[in-house]
Amino acid sequence: MKRALLTLALLAAPALTGGASAQTAPAAPTTAEQKTIEAITATSEKGYSIRVPAGWTPLKNVPGTDVAFVSQKIGSLRPSVTVVVQDIPAELKATLADVRDLNARKMPDVVPKLKMLGEKTTKVSGQNAILWTYTGDGEGGTVRWTQVFTLKNNRLYTATLMTPTGTPAEVIEQGRAILNSLTLK
Repeated sequence: MKRALLTLALLAAPALTGGASAQTAPAAPTTAEQKTIEAITATSEKGYSIRVPAGWTPLKNVPGTDVAFVSQKIGSLRPSVTVVVQDIPAELKATLADVRDLNARKMPDVVPKLKMLGEKTTKVSGQNAILWTYTGDGEGGTVRWTQVFTLKNNRLYTATLMTPTGTPAEVIEQGRAILNSLTLK
């Protein structure tokens, strides 16, 4: 029963768009009139922030996401980082293990040709988190996802890096750095 309610809560979560604001990090002036933005920090009212380097473009109004950023186009796809925040009713008493098991069951239906590459328990701002790496067919070709999810105060935070085949190592490292910068408030 608990899993069924958790499934309904996760699947029925409303689309969360436009909830984060971006702040520019200190810039190094190149001339008296021109500045180069080295990074921005996206801070959300939903209780987190992430730091995004120059070269990643924020997207607005992406259904189901709190924030989304894309990098340069690789073939027909662009590497992206998204953060989804979902409130889970307190009466469900959901644990990170419940979320992990539910997501693991849903993945084969969501990702064509899914191949799990790894799972690791980690920390995000002192909270236990799950880090997954997997590949599969995305819209436009084979992609690799790196995903971290954690629970804090009945709120599920999921940050996902998607990189198409052929993404330069530098862009992959930037995407991983964005995921690593996820900070819960």
